[in-house]
Amino acid sequence: MQKVVSCWGGIVASTLVLTVFLGAATDALPVATKPTNLALHKPATASSMENDEHDPAKANDGDCGSFWCADDDSDGVPEFWQVDLKKAADLSGCRILWQFDGKQYRYRVEGSADGKTWSIISDQTKNTRLTQQHELRFANAKRVRYARILVTEAEEGCGVGICEVELFGESRTARDTTINRNHKS
Repeated sequence: MQKVVSCWGGIVASTLVLTVFLGAATDALPVATKPTNLALHKPATASSMENDEHDPAKANDGDCGSFWCADDDSDGVPEFWQVDLKKAADLSGCRILWQFDGKQYRYRVEGSADGKTWSIISDQTKNTRLTQQHELRFANAKRVRYARILVTEAEEGCGVGICEVELFGESRTARDTTINRNHKS
């Protein structure tokens, strides 16, 4: 097993690489064990946006150089960024790359099956970290189709902006999300 270091928006992250042997011991092929980003290029919306250059789709386009930014002229927080995963998923965690490093963001990650009724997946409203990248693990985020980041507080003079959001987990099939009414116990 070898360790590969990669850069994610200026943030160094390490990934373990599992070496898989095909045939003879000399034919080794490294395979990365990176989880799939379920939010990548999915439809995104937000409570507001600064301008077309910083629209909500910039926060899940796979480019850490672009970002969504809430409108500075709005009434301030709370502001939200939201993504439609297009089908239900059991989420295991997320990675958020905020617009600014060294700033404090307080927020909640919420999930919904219908985009109307929301449940808290992770409460970060008492967050004290000043890091640009936040990685969260979820214990009970089942059957989530819509996910949103609701920013409840940002540091004075710090706008609400997200460079990139990655959501990890397992997509559910239609069979997983449908109740089998003919099942006999």
